Amino acid sequence: ALRHIKRTIMSKTILITGATDGIGFETAKVLRATGHSVLLHGRSAAKLDAARAAVAAVDGDGRIATYQADLSSIAATRHLADEIRRAEPDLDVLINNAGVVFGGEFEQVSLEQHLNTFRINTEGLMATSHAFIEDLIQSKEGYLVNIASASAFVGLPYGSTYAASKWAVVGFSESLRLEMLERGLKQVKVTTVCPSYIATGMFKGVKTPLFSPMLTPNRVADSILNGVAKGEAFVIEPPMARSVELLKGVLPRKLWDQVARRTGVSTSMYSWKGKDKG
Repeated sequence: ALRHIKRTIMSKTILITGATDGIGFETAKVLRATGHSVLLHGRSAAKLDAARAAVAAVDGDGRIATYQADLSSIAATRHLADEIRRAEPDLDVLINNAGVVFGGEFEQVSLEQHLNTFRINTEGLMATSHAFIEDLIQSKEGYLVNIASASAFVGLPYGSTYAASKWAVVGFSESLRLEMLERGLKQVKVTTVCPSYIATGMFKGVKTPLFSPMLTPNRVADSILNGVAKGEAFVIEPPMARSVELLKGVLPRKLWDQVARRTGVSTSMYSWKGKDKG
């Protein structure tokens, strides 16, 4: 995988949002090891400092810089873009990884938490993409990587707003991918990443569906970079999750509802005890 990454996206400047832990952090370490300049974004200054130290400890010669911003604020996102553009005029890759999740019965989760999920997972992702898309277009080989979720293909009881925010990410990413092609901007690739539950703390307490084990951040990071190296439109993990859309399409609705419940898809978030991450 690393050989393909080196050949395909050699010497790139890469911004990763939500890079202080989880798959953003693991991806940053791999990219540092393969010689890329990695820009780490996070909400917490302390976590950014710790992430920078850990990424710098990886054997590699890629540059590292950190940027703090709250992506739930459009103004803060614009300021972040201006700050990065002054320091890094040649951004090649944007990995939109920042995200939050709030679980529980719909009416028991506060409206502010529901809306904040959209502000970060959807609006923040779109705002960051909008802020940097011209940089990616100017790059000889630009990549936009949007982290969605396997929940973008199914209903997710006890996580309705999280799933809805990720459905929106898939629709946005696919539309933008096709737009780049229609506009003849083939140098800009768009990859949508749809993993199932990841062991990052965000999903503590969930009961993973049948045939869908809890993923490690390392595995998802490897899948992301392999997908980018191959120019894939979608990266979906685990393999079982790739059949969900097909099953939903061919099974009668009532039968699908039963399958979703019996396999644990509909009940996986019932025992959620995690915390939001950014």
